[in-house]
Amino acid sequence: MTERQKDCILEVQELLVSINETVKKHGLEDEFLACLAVGFLDLETLYTDEDGNERASMSLLSTFSAADEEELDDMLSYCVEAYRMQTEEENKEDTSKIDYWLKFGRRDGDIN
Repeated sequence: MTERQKDCILEVQELLVSINETVKKHGLEDEFLACLAVGFLDLETLYTDEDGNERASMSLLSTFSAADEEELDDMLSYCVEAYRMQTEEENKEDTSKIDYWLKFGRRDGDIN
């Protein structure tokens, strides 16, 4: 982990503590749900695995506020679905742009 990453993650840790303190200040601990994970990739450890996927070590910091594992599982399921929706929106192709049709022409020609 680089010094800049260490400095940044320490600052993020302070923010996570501040979030928890804010929830306590308002007396909402029993109603508060949280699932936060942040980290950095160590690009010096980057390699390609046997399936051709790029992999690297990570330095992670996380905090959870859930009544039980089922509640945590519900939050994680929500996170996965929200991520999928976000990436679908980001990856929508604009058929009015020439790049869409150039990419389409490079495919196998199957419309379906």
